[in-house]
Amino acid sequence: MPRQKGSKNAVRTKKAKIDYAAIIAEKTAAKEQIETEIVALSDNISALKDQLKSKKSALKVATKDLSKAEAKKVAAEKKAAEESKKAEAESVLKKLLASGMSADEIVAVSATSQREGMVWLDRFGKEIYAAPSVDLRGEEAADLLSGKEPFIKEITGLPVSGMFGLARLLWYKKFNEAVYDRIDTVMMISDWICYLLCGSKVSEPSVASSSQLFDVKNGKWSSELMKSVGLRTDIFPEISDFGEQIGTVTKEAACETGLKEGTPVICGAADSQAGLVGMNVLKSGMLAAVAGTTTPVMRVTDRYEVDEFAFTNRHGVPGLWLQEGNAGITGLALRWVRDLFRTDYEIMTQEAMSVPLGCDGMRCFSGHEIAGRRSSTCRSGFVFPTPWVLDSYKRGHFFRAVYEANCYAVRANLEAIKADSKAPLYVCGGQTASDFYNGILADVCGRQVITQKEREITGLGIAMGAFTGVGLYKDIREAAAEMSFAGKIYEPKHDCQAFYEDWLEKY
Repeated sequence: MPRQKGSKNAVRTKKAKIDYAAIIAEKTAAKEQIETEIVALSDNISALKDQLKSKKSALKVATKDLSKAEAKKVAAEKKAAEESKKAEAESVLKKLLASGMSADEIVAVSATSQREGMVWLDRFGKEIYAAPSVDLRGEEAADLLSGKEPFIKEITGLPVSGMFGLARLLWYKKFNEAVYDRIDTVMMISDWICYLLCGSKVSEPSVASSSQLFDVKNGKWSSELMKSVGLRTDIFPEISDFGEQIGTVTKEAACETGLKEGTPVICGAADSQAGLVGMNVLKSGMLAAVAGTTTPVMRVTDRYEVDEFAFTNRHGVPGLWLQEGNAGITGLALRWVRDLFRTDYEIMTQEAMSVPLGCDGMRCFSGHEIAGRRSSTCRSGFVFPTPWVLDSYKRGHFFRAVYEANCYAVRANLEAIKADSKAPLYVCGGQTASDFYNGILADVCGRQVITQKEREITGLGIAMGAFTGVGLYKDIREAAAEMSFAGKIYEPKHDCQAFYEDWLEKY
């Protein structure tokens, strides 16, 4: 019979006794082990802290040593570059003298240079900054000027841009005041070359107008502008006109160059303006394009004009100004395609000539610009019509597309600067060595294109200024009339012109 719940006869289980002493001993041992490990870790941390402190000190020393080494490297490279340029200049002069010309036969020296390039000197006459227009540190400072653009353009004729000297000076004032405070004289590159030859600190209106610090209408540095943006007004040289003597070659310069001490040094001009003088483009309404690395497109005017879609600059001849656009990196675009296809310009031209007008619908975009409509980003490449078959295009299509795009860019800028539709276009520069390019340019622009006999037309223009400075000519105009000679003249072909007009409407 089953046992009832709660019966007195039920079996009872005894609870085992817990050994608390053992548990305590175990937990104590574990605690002591953890404490021992903590002490060891603390000691290790202290040692690591000491090591870290030592390494930080070593890092500080290493960083300082690295900075010194980098500074020495930069200084050495700068010195090497200066010595290389000096050696190159000496080599050119030696070749000139070796060709049969003696130092006594050199009647005068002058200089020209890329516009926007600048050199700053300290009070000892030593360079503390030198850079062409591609120094884009000024872009950051240019943002500070955006609200002042109408005021700035009215005075300088130029839109706010980081490539001009105004923004560069502001950048140094804001971010590198130690250099800014050391500036004694601001010079353009051609000014600096003449300074090295004769010791005179002088600038010329056509090159000074590219600084965006110059009152282009009145031909003087703009103290009003500089005060309005917080820049010093005492760091700019005096102004002399192109073709005026500003000094003579010093004894030191004579020793370094081989020139005769006492040779007259004549105030030069900006490269594009010197080219205008070399082409005898000296009358209001005349048009010119300097087709080199880029292609400045210029209209001469006898009055100061400020336009939304153009730069306003001084001409090299007093009393004249320029309305100017720039077709962009035209020469660089040709070089880019040349290098892309690993060929040369002669072959490019031959193959381009085998392609019909309009390149069967292919178009090129390679950073071309229109006056007043510049962008920091440019589309680059080729566009094909749709539908298209890749096999239907050959290398010549790419070559001709670049040539045609360059010419259309010139045309667009001529329209932007309000060029007379019937005025001929005077051209110079490396691209104009090509009959093929000149012919397309005439057809696309629908106007006569006039080239020059002299290839180094900018050098010729500077020589005209130098001869004027020593009295061989009464003024620049007389020198240009006597020394400039037009080359080939290209007339627009009616059928080609009509095609390009139609093509422009389509695309």
